[in-house]
Amino acid sequence: MADIGLNQNISIKNRKFHIQTATNIDDGTIRTEIFEQGRLLFADTYKYERRSNNDEEGGESRIRYVLDDFHQSVISNIETFFEISQTLKSKDHVISHFRLGSIFLSLHIFDKAEEHLKRAVEIDPNFHSAYIALARCYFYQRKIQDAANVLEIPAKAEVNYPDLYNMLGMVLLEQKNYIHALNHFRHAIRLNPKYKEAIFNIAAAIFKRIALLRSQKKTDEIKRNLEFLNVILSKIYKIGDEEDQSLVKQVKQAFSQRNFGKIQTLIFDYRNKLFYQKLAPEIVGYEFYLMLRHKPEILDKKILTLYQSKISKILAENADYPDMWNYRALIHLLLCRDYFLKGLENIKQATVINPNFKKAKSNLRLVENDGREFLSLIKAITK
Repeated sequence: MADIGLNQNISIKNRKFHIQTATNIDDGTIRTEIFEQGRLLFADTYKYERRSNNDEEGGESRIRYVLDDFHQSVISNIETFFEISQTLKSKDHVISHFRLGSIFLSLHIFDKAEEHLKRAVEIDPNFHSAYIALARCYFYQRKIQDAANVLEIPAKAEVNYPDLYNMLGMVLLEQKNYIHALNHFRHAIRLNPKYKEAIFNIAAAIFKRIALLRSQKKTDEIKRNLEFLNVILSKIYKIGDEEDQSLVKQVKQAFSQRNFGKIQTLIFDYRNKLFYQKLAPEIVGYEFYLMLRHKPEILDKKILTLYQSKISKILAENADYPDMWNYRALIHLLLCRDYFLKGLENIKQATVINPNFKKAKSNLRLVENDGREFLSLIKAITK
């Protein structure tokens, strides 16, 4: 069976995007890439269910359906985010602006990310997470000084957020202030010992410092930094997944061969792939939240089931996400609402067909009375 692909140009609010989606039959994945003006903005990979099927034509038909469904859902999501952006122009809901800004940041649509993150800090100057996200937005665009300026506000407030110290370290690393960068990354890890991005950033900072020390021929300091890098690699291996562990093995092999060029490529390429290109788990929750709050009419059973699947996958990989448990609970309640409303319509239909059906009339009164409380509960939870 050959790989299958789709290409589509879409226009949203006078902007043109190109979406291309293709299968990789060998590893059972579908990959979507989003471009604007020839620049790759974002790529997402979906692993579909592989089946043993001797009927190649039937298997191809199923994969075409899955491919098209995933392709259309990506397009629909982008359109929805721009619609919500338009809605929020007249609203001062800080959480919505922050979360939508974070979504646009994950898509690398930087102007829209800036728009909503700046609006979030205008609404609430003490909303420190928005400053940190805005700094990351500037950092990704290589506006390093702008990122540094934005970070001064939460830094002066002495906010003890791991993300703040990680971003401060990233800025200092670009400014070649390796010692202070390392101190900030260490602080981030003290606040969150499993903060993988900060740990990888320490590895990058050490390697950059080693490169500087090599140019200065400071042998003793190089040795100490190599020992520290080895400790960090061991930590990554301990807390990481199989992919992280595979990287550590490759780096250690390159160390044994004194191949510093390969080490640099491995660390920096992997760091870029893991934290710049990969969708952060919380973004899936942000998407669901914004749709639920601002576009609840699109959350039909199909979309709810899709988000249930995405969030369940995140929780299977890491169960320590309280927000994800909360979102999944909301999805289950919304699915209950969907079935409840269908049940209500079924009972009404029974009374239309037979107006003298006493049991159906009685059931209708019960469902309508008790149902108001259930629907009020859903409404209250989703405010």
